[in-house]
Amino acid sequence: MDHFKGTPSLCHAFASMIGGYTILPITPQSPFCTVGLAQCIEVNMLGRSAADSTMVTDAYFDFGNFDALGKALIIGRIPVEERNIAPVTDILVRQRIVHHVVHGFSYSEPNLPIVYVVSIENPIVFAYRMLPVLNILPVGSVHRFNKPSAVNIKNTCKQTSDILGGFLIPSPPQQSFCSIAVPQHHRLKILGRCATQSPTVTDGIFSFVSMDSQGYALNIGRIPVPFKNADVVMAELTHFGISCHLVNGFLCSTPMLPYVYVQQIEKPVIFAKKIRHVLYGG
Repeated sequence: MDHFKGTPSLCHAFASMIGGYTILPITPQSPFCTVGLAQCIEVNMLGRSAADSTMVTDAYFDFGNFDALGKALIIGRIPVEERNIAPVTDILVRQRIVHHVVHGFSYSEPNLPIVYVVSIENPIVFAYRMLPVLNILPVGSVHRFNKPSAVNIKNTCKQTSDILGGFLIPSPPQQSFCSIAVPQHHRLKILGRCATQSPTVTDGIFSFVSMDSQGYALNIGRIPVPFKNADVVMAELTHFGISCHLVNGFLCSTPMLPYVYVQQIEKPVIFAKKIRHVLYGG
């Protein structure tokens, strides 16, 4: 059976089953489906609201690399409020879903840990097994729209994306945040299967939110960085005044790919230029 032929509809079916939205369908060029799940979580960073930033509050799931039996590598990243960590992990243990908990962004109020989940199985079966977990989460979103005094989000978002060399993650046109994915190539396997093209694992993700009338915003980012490069990258970020800390990657990953989380109040275009200099020089 050619499982690829059915995967575009399978991606939408997975999203529908968990109450999420399709971000990237599977294509010949991209072998992973990416699905988001909106959560309504009130969270502040560096004194500004990050509740609208999907990269902070939303859960993401990738699946792809099917075998002949229709089983895929499935990867999930779920921000979970601390009060819900115990019930969420209890269900994951009962469901025998491989998982672990890592720290979220520093300066987050309240603290918002992240639960990683991985599995190899039929995606719809996995979605069904995840439903008891999702029933605990504050699924849904609150849209705060741009204030008339705010700088044009759309144009700034496009400029920022161009500087970073990424692409815009789709969002409602009036919503007051911008999210950008920067594809990176990191060779790694999770549970023995190639995860090199899994956006949830290997992409750099950047977002800005809570922009004021002067054009300053809360800039947030997640940069996949091999351990051997982490100290150099973090030293460069600190040189530019960017708050950063290292977060563990997926424990089932070979090799391990940690992430550097970054935060700064800055004009997004300026922030993007700093990040570009750190990542690519010049």
